[in-house]
Amino acid sequence: MKKRKLLVLAIFAVIGLFVLTACAYDATLFDGVDFASSPFKHITNGGKDGEDPYNISAITGATLTIEGPGMKSSVPLSTKELENQNDGLVRGVYKDKTGKHAFEGMDVYYLLNKMSEGDSGIVLTDTAYKVVFKNANRETVAELTLKDIEKAHKDKQPVIIAYGMGSEDCKTVAPFVFSGANPGEHTMGFVEVLNNEDGCLKLVYNTTKYGKNNYKTFSNCAYLYIEEESTPGFKHTDEELLNYVISVGGKTLGYELDFTVEQLEALVSTDKDGNVKEGGLGYQDFYSLANNTYWYVNEYQGLDLYKFLLYAGVPSAADLGDKAAKTDVTFSASDGYTSAEKFNMAQLSDYNNFGYYKKNSADFDDGTYKPTNADLIKTGYPVMLAYGVNEYPYTIKNGGEGYVSGISNNGGPMRVIFGKTEYGHANGSNQIQYLSNIVVGANFLLQTHTGTREEALREYADNEMSVLVKNVDGSELANATYTVKQFEDVLYGEDTTSNQLKAGKIKGLFGGDIYEGVKLEYFLSDVIGIPGTNGTVVFSDGKKDIEVELTDLFEQGGFVAFAKNGTPLVPSKDSEGYIASRDLKPVSNEPAKYKVENFGGPLMLVLPDKENGAKKAEFLENIKSIVVNVEPDQYAHLEGDAAALAENTILFTGEGVNADKTYTVADLEGMQKVAKTIDFGKERFRGIPIYDLLVSTGIRYNANEVIFTTDDGKTETFKLGDLRGGEDKVTPLLAFGKGDVAKAVKEGTPLMEKDGGPLMLVTSDKQVKSVTKIEITTIEMNSWDHTASDLYTGFLESPFTVVVKTSSSEKAYEFTLKDLEGMTDLVERTDYSVLDLGTCEGINLWGLLEATAGKDFDISNPVSVVGYATDNYSKDFLAIFSLEQLQKGIVDANGQRKPIIVCYAIQGYPLVDTTDDEGYSGLVANADGPIRFITETNQGASIKHANKVVITIG
Repeated sequence: MKKRKLLVLAIFAVIGLFVLTACAYDATLFDGVDFASSPFKHITNGGKDGEDPYNISAITGATLTIEGPGMKSSVPLSTKELENQNDGLVRGVYKDKTGKHAFEGMDVYYLLNKMSEGDSGIVLTDTAYKVVFKNANRETVAELTLKDIEKAHKDKQPVIIAYGMGSEDCKTVAPFVFSGANPGEHTMGFVEVLNNEDGCLKLVYNTTKYGKNNYKTFSNCAYLYIEEESTPGFKHTDEELLNYVISVGGKTLGYELDFTVEQLEALVSTDKDGNVKEGGLGYQDFYSLANNTYWYVNEYQGLDLYKFLLYAGVPSAADLGDKAAKTDVTFSASDGYTSAEKFNMAQLSDYNNFGYYKKNSADFDDGTYKPTNADLIKTGYPVMLAYGVNEYPYTIKNGGEGYVSGISNNGGPMRVIFGKTEYGHANGSNQIQYLSNIVVGANFLLQTHTGTREEALREYADNEMSVLVKNVDGSELANATYTVKQFEDVLYGEDTTSNQLKAGKIKGLFGGDIYEGVKLEYFLSDVIGIPGTNGTVVFSDGKKDIEVELTDLFEQGGFVAFAKNGTPLVPSKDSEGYIASRDLKPVSNEPAKYKVENFGGPLMLVLPDKENGAKKAEFLENIKSIVVNVEPDQYAHLEGDAAALAENTILFTGEGVNADKTYTVADLEGMQKVAKTIDFGKERFRGIPIYDLLVSTGIRYNANEVIFTTDDGKTETFKLGDLRGGEDKVTPLLAFGKGDVAKAVKEGTPLMEKDGGPLMLVTSDKQVKSVTKIEITTIEMNSWDHTASDLYTGFLESPFTVVVKTSSSEKAYEFTLKDLEGMTDLVERTDYSVLDLGTCEGINLWGLLEATAGKDFDISNPVSVVGYATDNYSKDFLAIFSLEQLQKGIVDANGQRKPIIVCYAIQGYPLVDTTDDEGYSGLVANADGPIRFITETNQGASIKHANKVVITIG
């Protein structure tokens, strides 16, 4: 019986092997193909005359996006760009479930390994391992390792991204088109015998020989997600990010709770594979997101916001009753920016308000598509406090430790992620980055003694702290008394600007607790106005004193705290208003108590440890006074023979400065807040960083060289950029004093004439003694424009149009590129991180609109501002960005505003139209011009081959 069973199994094994062998096949490649005029391509219109139905922007502008942690940066490659690449193209007969057909497209091996140059350069990281092919809805179609793809290429069975198909004999051929809006419908260009829809690009490969996918029918492919072999997981491991603080408060909660990222992540229980366990506060899922450029799907892990708010103590929507729909939950970022996206408690409680939508293939982003119920796939998505995406934790800045450019996981360490509330919801653009505060109901400064809702804590707002600043001779430079309220108003007063708040506020984990307060460097230097950093400061609680050198205090980051763990400080555990802990409402095994222990105030000195940072700090509770003993700068010309040189002058002049300016030596020595003491080898000098001094004096955008003239008339010339210094260069100083590297930093002497003083330029490799004049020259701006060389002058007549549309008229303003480059008052030159372009030069777009349309029309509140390319590809800048960003610039990852520009040069090279142009340089990838729009943070809006902007004003 057993032998018969074994025989039967053996027969089935042979049959199975036969079936597998029979199913396998070889793709047949065509030789001698003229790809330049191929009828498979959209851009050659399937071999027919005219544009319709294939060579239209809705198809040729559609992108194949190559991204992921295995990529140096995300690259969107339009169908047009792909079809213009004749190298690497393949035509062959492949088979899927529908039968055998001829397909033509790009060899994926070539795409990933041979197209690394230029603006669309595809560069893999050393850790790239696998390609996940996804369709237009970011759903996975197939997965192949890079070795699979390389083997298929070498076997002459290449994996291809196909743009067209035909019969086996190629007698009937057509490019791919999108599917119709509804089942049974077909778009223009559909050829029934080929069934050439579900495009406009498809993944095609020999599924019987490569990969282990259940991929039976070739389908559309819009994304190549390049993965690493292993991932770090969603949660953070970096100590700085783990200690980042997120606060939750608001009138509805009634108090503030501060959590570190580490504490929040600890509330999420995960299994051995790192996936969220059900039943707790955590959540993990794939969300369908979209911005104004494209749709995408990523997997996120974090906390269910609604559950977390209930855990923190916020009443449920049911308990709030009718108030739930009126109780808003708002979010603000670390820079104080409050997001326009907000939800009320009723919305948050009903997860069916947020859905997963698929983008319909009939939606060409032209505003004409009408969504249907079929586009909604699923509802039930909670708003999430996400700490990671695609198994990578969020970083804060791009380029930092843990940042993966291929997935752009900056904007953290936590973001607010939510599903779509409707088909057209730009939830991807509106997700909250750099999350810092969650406010439920009206916003009160609950962590302050005046904003708290708890009366016992408000009683301490009138407690006082004295601040005395004494000169070396005992005279008083400042004498003031601050109440706790006044001290807190340094940060939160009515007249405090966002920049002042950012400069003065500190909130973080120190010695195991979260403190908020005012940085002492900001308070003493900017508020009190102490003259420099030389001297000591004594803090006292009336019984105990702590004395610190000012330089050490500022280096340590010392501050005076008024709140601990989200609650205003009180003197002791026996004081009215002391709170040991607050109750939480766990749903699983989360902590049931939130530690407060707000003793040690109402004001407390916190001195972080230099070596251990947040892990350790020195404290002085209930400080009553601050006494600053100012010491003179021993490097300055204050006494004796040196004092006679204090009135010597130095002149800043030249075409590169906004206006001539003269400083005395005493003026420069009075800039103690910016003065630095730096060792240059065995010599120590103190002075003002020369580059910063030049900028503060006021230099023009085209400043070029800096000429230093000495008292005997000799000169030394430097490039402006060489005076900047940097991470690998010692900061050049305009020095007024020198010291001994073997002695204390504050010990020094003023530079005398015999030393090359009273002012000397000191760089890492040169000294220019006895400087009396600094002249800044300019460079002609045509070094970047198209008059720079005969290579580029042929583009000077390229047209650019500004069009103004009203409800009843239309007016066009015509320019040439030469005209634009002549608008020197509107020239911008700055660095852009988008597409890693670097330094770009062009005309400020809003400035151009004001200088043209603004003279004849009121453009202050436009309906749209749309940029166009020569092939009619377009983006509405106003829809993508706010009016404020359009006018003032887009805020980048570092909080800096970058203007939208009509760009004509990159990295010093004028733009040309194609990579074949003789003026093209692969070093900077200056193709896709001669004019293009550059927009920070949005590559889709950085429109190539720009020729027009249309502003509609109603």
